[in-house]
Parts: sequence; C-alpha cells; structure tokens
Amino acid sequence: MVMEDELIAYYFGLNKRITRLKKRLKKINLEFYQQTMCSYCTSNADKVYIQSFRVADEVIEKADAEAMAKGRLDLMRFQQKHFVNYMKQLPQAERSFLRRKYKWHETCMNERVERECFEEIQEIEEAAGYRFMATMPEVVADVPVTSESFTSHFDEMLRLLGV
Repeated sequence: MVMEDELIAYYFGLNKRITRLKKRLKKINLEFYQQTMCSYCTSNADKVYIQSFRVADEVIEKADAEAMAKGRLDLMRFQQKHFVNYMKQLPQAERSFLRRKYKWHETCMNERVERECFEEIQEIEEAAGYRFMATMPEVVADVPVTSESFTSHFDEMLRLLGV
C-alpha cells in the first residue's frame, strides 16, 4: 500500500515536477551560452597552457542533456494529461478525497477510491511504456519494491537526468 500511495502522490506532484524540468531546460541553455567559446591562456603553479572550447564534447553534452530532459518532459506531460482527464471524470467527493489525502496530506481513508485511482495510474503507466519506451512495460504492482528502494531508484533517476 505504501508504494501505491507514493505513486499516487507522484501523480499529484507532476505539475511541480514539470515546472522544475522546464526551468532545468532553460538552465541548460543558459549555462551553455554563458560559457566562453573562445580559446584563452591560463596557468597553474607549474605551467601556462591554452584552454579551449571543446565544440564536439560541449555540444554533444548539451544535446544529450536537452534530449533527456525533453523526453522526460514529454512523458510527464502525457502522464499529467491522462491523470487530469481521469480526475475530471470522478465524482466531486472522490476527487476531493484524493486531493485532500495526496495533495494536502490530510489523514483520511477510502480504500475503494485509492485502489481505483492506483489501477488507473497503472493503465497510464502501461500506455506511457508503450508510447515512450516502445516495449511492454513492467506492471508496477507485480514488482516487489520497498519504499526505500523505490525512493533510492527514483532519486538516482533524477540525479542522472540532472533534475
């Protein structure tokens, strides 16, 4: 149940994550264009040497970082779009319960609504797997994951993406 709660909470936090990722994309461009692209002389205690802008390395690094961020942004927008559509079709009381529990972190309980929400999220995850990974995705509920391992894997993924 903990993993289910974390996944539902992740979907409620998608808007913040999308905003942060957009800022990260802007930062990638800003950092790239703010660096000097000219050769210059510099020194350390032992020698004087020429430092230059490594065009191939720098451009590839920027392009890779941008592509990864844009791919992640597309995935999160897809998840958000379908989750918002699901939330819109819920009755007001169920939508309000989910928001109170997962957005405002109030203590409340409705197992049926949470189970249905988790099942819908699993369908969104499966569709995202087909669309963005071109493979059959793993069904989230079948993977034995503890809260700690899920968090560590998720944090590692964010670190690799530079978010």
